[in-house]
Amino acid sequence: MLTKPVLIAALGKRACNLLTQRTIASTQVLNQGIKNHIPNDLEKRFLVWSGKYKSASEIPSLVSQEEMERCRNKIRIKLANIMIGLTVVGCVIMVYSGKQAAKRGESVTKQNLEWHNQFKQSASNENAAAGGK
Repeated sequence: MLTKPVLIAALGKRACNLLTQRTIASTQVLNQGIKNHIPNDLEKRFLVWSGKYKSASEIPSLVSQEEMERCRNKIRIKLANIMIGLTVVGCVIMVYSGKQAAKRGESVTKQNLEWHNQFKQSASNENAAAGGK
């Protein structure tokens, strides 16, 4: 059987938990409704590109911070996907150009040897010109 102090402590703890949950829930509801962010021109474009509004003229003067954050996240994801696509396209182009160069007989090793031979020839020509003076 529970004693009176233990019972009071348990009920007090439960009441405290309920009050805390209610205040947290009510502040979340209040925070969602507060529109306290003034979007600049770039953020207005983001809101249109993300599909939240159809045009820049429809955007209200105050937007909620949560709405703006969701918009930024959508734009960030779209930009990352575009960059991934461009990287894949660039890789395909590089593979194709490398295969075409291999068909022509070009290679990095041959280019390196040719450059070294030209460098040695120019150095020997300079040495001969300096020694002939």
